[in-house]
Amino acid sequence: MKVWIFVEGKSDVQALSALWGGWKQNLGAKGWGLQLISLQNKPNYFRKIGPRASEKLVHDTRDLVVGLPDLYPNRDYANTAYKHDNLKELQDVQMRLVKQNLPQKFRPADVESHIARFYASALKHDLEVLLLAATSQLQSRLKMRNRPGGWRHPPEDQNQNKPPKKIVEELFQKNLKRAYREITDSDAILGNADLQEVAKQCPAFRAVIDWIGAETGVPGY
Repeated sequence: MKVWIFVEGKSDVQALSALWGGWKQNLGAKGWGLQLISLQNKPNYFRKIGPRASEKLVHDTRDLVVGLPDLYPNRDYANTAYKHDNLKELQDVQMRLVKQNLPQKFRPADVESHIARFYASALKHDLEVLLLAATSQLQSRLKMRNRPGGWRHPPEDQNQNKPPKKIVEELFQKNLKRAYREITDSDAILGNADLQEVAKQCPAFRAVIDWIGAETGVPGY
């Protein structure tokens, strides 16, 4: 039995693997694997999530699938079939793409029973929202005496004009005089973070963990 989680990039895979390290061990002890898969970028994500998620759902009727792209950016999709202005619309786009692929490509007897094992969500607005929630670990990485701040609470409430990634990039330039290194910095910060504390500050992200926990019987915290 596996939980397949589709994300946009390699940094998402690395950072979430670090944050979920203890949970993955607990899932494994109960016979569940947790596999993160990068679809490379957001345009590719939209092209591939339908067939890739459908394939996993049909291959093993015990498996679970989660869609977890970034909400930001979204303006490039305003005049496309992937238009989304908020989390709910991005969830709806993903659900539609998977539903369309289930009967077209795999002809399952019951589309609804398969789609019930798919959870559409997003990182709101990007992976770095989790870094803002891991404030103590971010402070340590930035070598700051005082706790960093300057963003909305909860951090998922940032707007699209200044998403969490832009805030993190500014903090690294200001405090370390260097660019934020997406893979290594996010891995280092989240690898030392407390999952429950991060989830407490990110309701949309917490909902993903709670859904997986309920379906597998292995809570995240």
